Amino acid sequence: METILQALVFIVGSVVVALFGVLHVRRRVPLTVQMEQNEVAGFFIAVLGVVYGVLLAFAVILVWEQFEDARIIAEQEANEVGDVYHLANGLNGPVCTQIQTAAIEYAKVVMHQEWPLMASRVESPPAWRTLGSIWSPIWQFTPSNPSEEAIYAALLQRMDNLTDARRMRLLASRARVPKLIWGVLIGGGVVTVLFTYFFGIKNRRAQMAMTSLYVASIGFVLFLVAAIDHPYAGAISIQPEALELVLWRIETIENAGCR
Repeated sequence: METILQALVFIVGSVVVALFGVLHVRRRVPLTVQMEQNEVAGFFIAVLGVVYGVLLAFAVILVWEQFEDARIIAEQEANEVGDVYHLANGLNGPVCTQIQTAAIEYAKVVMHQEWPLMASRVESPPAWRTLGSIWSPIWQFTPSNPSEEAIYAALLQRMDNLTDARRMRLLASRARVPKLIWGVLIGGGVVTVLFTYFFGIKNRRAQMAMTSLYVASIGFVLFLVAAIDHPYAGAISIQPEALELVLWRIETIENAGCR
């Protein structure tokens, strides 16, 4: 609901400003003078519209790819937590319980503490410490047979993947569309709208309606870019659903009394 309200305010505000410009130009410039420019203005706005359309498509693809990459990274991290938990079953001694307890704690800290912080591009120090508490018993463990050696090697690989996925998630939470691109998007939109003022249409309501639809279409795309620019903030954001699913499966296994 909040996202819809923001979209309406942004788009309606842009349309109102654009219509004010249309009325201002029609009062200052005679209609006959405007109509004389229709042929030339039509050619220029067609070229400008194509260029700006390509730029908008580039921006949408850019933010969508960043959003999808961030989602994949979050899912990969959750999968690695689950794999670490299950691989620990193959190790003898208290190290198994230590690793599994730390893995569960790490998932909970990331879900409940770090995830909300990422909206402000902040990471959680307790999450780093909890990750270290998974590494600690692994480093101290010494395999005693070929089976444990194989499991230990796989566990090290999963922990490397988990640590890398965490770093990549934190980096993805800070990735934004560069300010230069935003400047070009907004500036290009303003220029294309200004070009519509060179057209002269006898029916003023028709011109206002066409201008409104044109500005609204640009506004929708720009709002979409802004809404998914930050993958971990806002109503359109990535949620820790993958971690929730992993924890649910672990709790189901433990409640069943088997690992």
